[in-house]
Amino acid sequence: MLTIIVASTTRYAGKTGICVALLGELRERGLDAGYFKPYGTMPYRAGDVLTDRDAYYINSTLPTPGPVGSVCAIVRSERFIEEVLLGREPAPAERVREAFEIVSKGRDVMVVEGPSDVFQGMAAGVHLCAVADMLDARVLMVDHPEHLEIPDSVLGAADCLGERLGGVVLNRIHEARAASIIDHVVPFYASRKIAYFGMLADDPTLGSITVAELVEELGGTVLCAEDHLDEPVESFMIGAMGQEKALRFFRRRAHKAVVTGGDRADVQLAALETSTSAIVLTGNMPPSSLVLARADELGVPMVLVDMDTLTAVEKLEGIMGQVRLHGRGKADKIREMFVAGVSVDDLLAAFGL
Repeated sequence: MLTIIVASTTRYAGKTGICVALLGELRERGLDAGYFKPYGTMPYRAGDVLTDRDAYYINSTLPTPGPVGSVCAIVRSERFIEEVLLGREPAPAERVREAFEIVSKGRDVMVVEGPSDVFQGMAAGVHLCAVADMLDARVLMVDHPEHLEIPDSVLGAADCLGERLGGVVLNRIHEARAASIIDHVVPFYASRKIAYFGMLADDPTLGSITVAELVEELGGTVLCAEDHLDEPVESFMIGAMGQEKALRFFRRRAHKAVVTGGDRADVQLAALETSTSAIVLTGNMPPSSLVLARADELGVPMVLVDMDTLTAVEKLEGIMGQVRLHGRGKADKIREMFVAGVSVDDLLAAFGL
């Protein structure tokens, strides 16, 4: 059995999506591919089992899912953090080893979703290099450079992993940066003997959430347009200026959520004149009846939250940009992009398949 760990150099690089695409390609080639996540960071309750949200979703898409209780060995819950800090967490590495043995039994290939960077899980002894050795696996690194830069994170992973690094895929690359990366970064990889398999373009729709998900994450109350909660939210903007300036500002982005005080009717009306998916009203202050009626007429949900603007923005920053695979067609879209941008046959050959 072969084991491929898909890890990344930074959060929101898209390794979960790459796992889904890779699993699909392996199945298409007639291989029984399983999925495993040693260290989950998004606690999710499936019945009486605490697992990781993305791990639960990906496992459920497999023709033969693994046991829910073993697919994610460790979940970074508040309790787990406390136990590690107090030195009371018993043998996390052994938990990973035992869970992996259960989910990998009878499989041809295992796709393991690794950490978001080389150091994640270090305190528990389940960081990338330790897990790669433990599972006798090779690693596919997913990098997401924001701009043209020296790939220090990839080099750090290569130094730690040695021959266990199978190569690199670049993900979420804006078309304006693609040419310079191909001209400069890819040859640099070659000079360091790091295999490069291709890149996936940036697609804002993959990082979008629905208005309903926004409401759930913020614990908000929907005041109008309840039948438009399936609308996508691709970004958010803060409304803290005058109406005329706000109108010019809001026109820069489509499918956005606008976060503003409940008493800022001028900003709310400006947002409604542009492509806005939802308006988040902070301070638990409801809008005027005039604004509420206009929003309902236009089908823009207004969401009342019991928090200040800064707190709401911090929460949104934590969820926006993540590729949430649960949305309609997102998994298929990622696989399509993966096949188009990555030399899949070369990648699989490099990992011994």
